[in-house]
Amino acid sequence: MATAFDRLPAGEVPRERGSFTSLLAQNPNYFGNLPDSPFPVQLELIGNVSFEELTCVSYNPDRRALEATISIKRPTGYLGNLCATGSREYIRFFVDDGAGFKDAGLAGIEVHDIPSGADCAGDPRLPLSYVATLPIQPRTDRCRTPILPLVRAILSWQVIPPAGDSNAGWQPVWGNVLECHVQIKPRRFIIDDLIPLFTEELVKKVKLPPDFALTLPPELETAATAPVPLPGPPPLSLQELAALYPERVREAVPPHRFGLADIHATVGTGALGQDVILAKAADFSQLGLDWSAVLAALDETQADVSYEELECVGLDNNVDQLVATFRVKRPLGYSGGPCTRGSNEYIAFWADWTNSCQFVHLATVAVNVHDISPLPDGGLCYAAVLPVDLSQVRRNCQEPVIGRIRAVLSWNVPPSTVDPDALTTWGNRVDVHVQVRPGVVAQATQIDIIGGIPVTEIDTNPSTGSGMTFPTAHFAAWGSPADDTLLNRPCPFGGQIKIQGAPPLLGWHYQVQVQLEGQPAWTGLVTPFVRVNSGGSGLVQGPDPDGFFPFLAFTDNIESMLALWNSSGDDLWRVRRVLRDPAGVLTFGPELRVQLDNTAPAIDIHIDSGGDCKTFTKGTVLQGHFVAQDLHFGHYSLFTLPFPGPVVPSGGKFPTAPAPGDQWTLDTQNMDPCGYVVALEAWDRSIVGSAPGLHNGAGPKAVGFCLEEPTS
Repeated sequence: MATAFDRLPAGEVPRERGSFTSLLAQNPNYFGNLPDSPFPVQLELIGNVSFEELTCVSYNPDRRALEATISIKRPTGYLGNLCATGSREYIRFFVDDGAGFKDAGLAGIEVHDIPSGADCAGDPRLPLSYVATLPIQPRTDRCRTPILPLVRAILSWQVIPPAGDSNAGWQPVWGNVLECHVQIKPRRFIIDDLIPLFTEELVKKVKLPPDFALTLPPELETAATAPVPLPGPPPLSLQELAALYPERVREAVPPHRFGLADIHATVGTGALGQDVILAKAADFSQLGLDWSAVLAALDETQADVSYEELECVGLDNNVDQLVATFRVKRPLGYSGGPCTRGSNEYIAFWADWTNSCQFVHLATVAVNVHDISPLPDGGLCYAAVLPVDLSQVRRNCQEPVIGRIRAVLSWNVPPSTVDPDALTTWGNRVDVHVQVRPGVVAQATQIDIIGGIPVTEIDTNPSTGSGMTFPTAHFAAWGSPADDTLLNRPCPFGGQIKIQGAPPLLGWHYQVQVQLEGQPAWTGLVTPFVRVNSGGSGLVQGPDPDGFFPFLAFTDNIESMLALWNSSGDDLWRVRRVLRDPAGVLTFGPELRVQLDNTAPAIDIHIDSGGDCKTFTKGTVLQGHFVAQDLHFGHYSLFTLPFPGPVVPSGGKFPTAPAPGDQWTLDTQNMDPCGYVVALEAWDRSIVGSAPGLHNGAGPKAVGFCLEEPTS
């Protein structure tokens, strides 16, 4: 539905948008999206999509990543052009696998004012299509029990959707909410799965279900039918497909659908052999299928989207990957259930980065799908992901790079790699415009990301830098704030620190070195690390005997991993990258300061009302003191066990006073007589392990007490 904002002239930004954050600062409920707030509503404005809109939410089963596609619709209203800070679109994901929505985490993208206009074909450049990605660790099960959770994504401009499971119903002012069911890839068989099914006496008598047989440990193979060869079962034959989709279901799954791969292998490409066609027609006849009628039905079917449909395409500038979202619409027609090979949905990605009206085929990606019955309402949303090397495409911020992207979907038969206009039997295509993140041509000596944070967002100056993140820093891959307390405080680094950078110089080697500030010695980082290739597989990469690593092609190292630094201590360090050319000549890169913090906060807690570990009468208001301190303090939490009690405060984002610290209270009026502890946990804001939400933590440290009924 159109709103007044949609009818604004393209370059006009209303006060509600341009002064959005200042209006919220004066009144958090200015726009009325906080129904329980004591602040009065000044202008009701909730879920407005005039400037940005979440258009798709999906999941890639192989990469275990949630994807959200965002459409940026207007040329202005994003707080500055590409050379300015711009603004952020935040996406919080929630996942419901049957027990209610759980907060899966936060992602975000950077957006700017970008002039409108037309491309070489005369089509408008707006909207621009962006993607935000969030890796997750979902609950899994065997293939016989499909896991089909509902994913909810909340898009919000400039305001981070609140964290916590209970906030899945929060509504943004600028943005919207979108849901879709997804499929979690089944896990492999584990030995624990056998325990409920076998006893020692039955092992040699019981035939395993097919999904157990796929990955049965060698020591148990004699107890079962021969396992299907790994990595998985073979495709179902034409005979098996005809039996899977008998006459009674062929209105839903006709022969020209389930027989497509078999037909295409015979007549799809290349020279025809009459004897081969005669033999294939006889095979169909033996199954009660009319070869000629099947081919005629196939000829009449083109770009059919009744089974699957490509809905969104976009570019994730955080991790340089194209993402296409398609929806599976039917329960049957995908060549077998989750314990079979199933079939593939193929997505061919095409790009025109230079606005020349010439699409270039980048690659074709396959996503495995299956018959799943019953199918959740709305079907299942899958993501096809293609990492792309954009190092030669980037330009400076004065030259916005707007690329034309086309994705072509084709079921069970790969689409053309030479004709971007070709459409096959089942599938469709989607064209979008994307904006490539600006940047200068990368130098081989530079380091781009330290501990998950772009170097441009760390105070790395070798003379004056603090070595910590700038206050508003964000994680490169997720787009979420470095300081997850949302107080915009500088953060140090700890734990295992990932070092990333590009571009590769094939045939050369490099080493990342660290130096304790003020000390002369440099130490090479030689710990083997896992690199991820364009297919999503992780491979271990180690150094040569001299401690140098070979440069790898982008397709072999899509995350541009350089080194792992197993840090320790709380000192200020320097980091640099050293190149070695084929002749052995060394080139030294710039030195970058990095502040470490691997020490957990100091905590303590006591009861003042009569002392620790005493017995109190129910209804007593207990009082005590606690200490939670750290140089780079993050947050603390106070709670009771085994049953929750109303500890005040329950948490905070600032350190307490020095010992004896701050006061806490606990009203025991509504607590049952029992033994309890009041527990304290605290975390700093050090970025540990190069990922959001991981910090140095202390606790729980607890003090116990007992409650008894009052005497009459």
